Amino acid sequence: MNQTINIKKAGTYYLLGNLFNKGIAFLTVPIFTRILSTYDYGIVTTYNSWIGIISMSIGFALHMAVRLAFVDLEEKIDEFMSTVVSFTILSSIALTLIICSGALLFKVNISIVLVLLCMLQGFSTAVIEDYIHYLMMQYRYRFRTLLMIAPNLVSVIFSIVAILFVFKTDRYLGRIIPTGLVSLLFGILVVLLVYRKSKAGINRKYLRYGLTISMPLIIHGIALNVLSQSDRMMISWLANPSQTGIYSLIFNFSMIATVLTSSLEGIWLPWFTEKMKNRKFGEINALSIDYINFMTYAMVCLLLVAPEIVKIMANETYWEGIKIIPPIVLANYVIFLYSLYVNIEHFYKHTIYITRNTIIAAIVNVLLNYIFIPIYGYVAAAYTTLAAYLISLILHAIYAKKLEPGLYPIRAFVRPIVLIIISTILFYIFKDYSFIRWTLMFLFFILMVIRERKRILEFFPELEQKIKLPIRK
Repeated sequence: MNQTINIKKAGTYYLLGNLFNKGIAFLTVPIFTRILSTYDYGIVTTYNSWIGIISMSIGFALHMAVRLAFVDLEEKIDEFMSTVVSFTILSSIALTLIICSGALLFKVNISIVLVLLCMLQGFSTAVIEDYIHYLMMQYRYRFRTLLMIAPNLVSVIFSIVAILFVFKTDRYLGRIIPTGLVSLLFGILVVLLVYRKSKAGINRKYLRYGLTISMPLIIHGIALNVLSQSDRMMISWLANPSQTGIYSLIFNFSMIATVLTSSLEGIWLPWFTEKMKNRKFGEINALSIDYINFMTYAMVCLLLVAPEIVKIMANETYWEGIKIIPPIVLANYVIFLYSLYVNIEHFYKHTIYITRNTIIAAIVNVLLNYIFIPIYGYVAAAYTTLAAYLISLILHAIYAKKLEPGLYPIRAFVRPIVLIIISTILFYIFKDYSFIRWTLMFLFFILMVIRERKRILEFFPELEQKIKLPIRK
């Protein structure tokens, strides 16, 4: 099977996997808010927030070093994975002992059972993330997709059963315990798969290599959480919770854009890493135009039909949030653009600059929120988020251009950005005229298919015979 076929199939699998995961996350919210009290639901959401921080701390963000290990340690990648998993096991044991001892010593009012579950799930999340990157770099898209889908699906089913039939009082445990145990089960599976290829142990050379890349990215991960989560916390603090609900719905709507970007990135990263390793910058620039254009076309279509999607997702009390769809969608588009430059910084192991730029963007976001949310409410948060990501894009682009001046020429971004600006203007002009917007979307889609038909046929040559259009060389 050639790599082109792998890439196409990988794209389909990654898209389905991300659609399923994001869909489960979004569609189960109404279920759990109905079978859990506000108290129970609050504990669950707080617990989930801690999982992200704990997994990053336990795993030392070593998953970010895995893809570069395929460049520098390709022949020893299984030994590197063994080192990563072994170190994660040791760090999880050490951190669990420290946290549990501290909780008992200072008599913190917290359940030790919940702490242990949190640590076990944090460990499992970390090793699963490591292995998902390992599978991504090997184009093992079927197993990777399964590993993305299965834990969420199984834990949701068991959680609903546990809440309804087992935990009649402390119902939050019905969500937390099944999720933690299912995650641990898959974490153990990953450990066994890694040790099957290479015996357990820590190679200091490999560990030093991994930590040099990943350590700065721990702070980067925390700063990203601040950048993505601070809006909702500050809206509740500086405005009111009902505005937070409206903002959160539109933010969740943007997961549609995130599905596309994360799915395609799972294909782009191993290909990009291989081309960078072989110094094939011309091929990167050529394909990046298609990559950027595709994401631009998808964002334009999404903007033009977004109001109706939101109206399907929620009742009328949320519809006023439709006006902040463009800045939220554009923020996701900017994240996609700056990831192109972040990949350059990551390839050259300049992760400290990735962290620095994320910290700056997070600080800017918090300061702007503090100034403008009391005046403009949740609307301000949408635009401050966009502004923060734009600053991050500029900082990453400036530094990446110093590393590789020839990659991603500015002209590749001009037409896409013009299209995004025009579609945003059309959104606001025809916000209340769904027929016009949908007509514009279909016309745009047809025109783009006609314009890009040669490129489409190059990627999918089997269509040539069906539609009888020759590919021009």
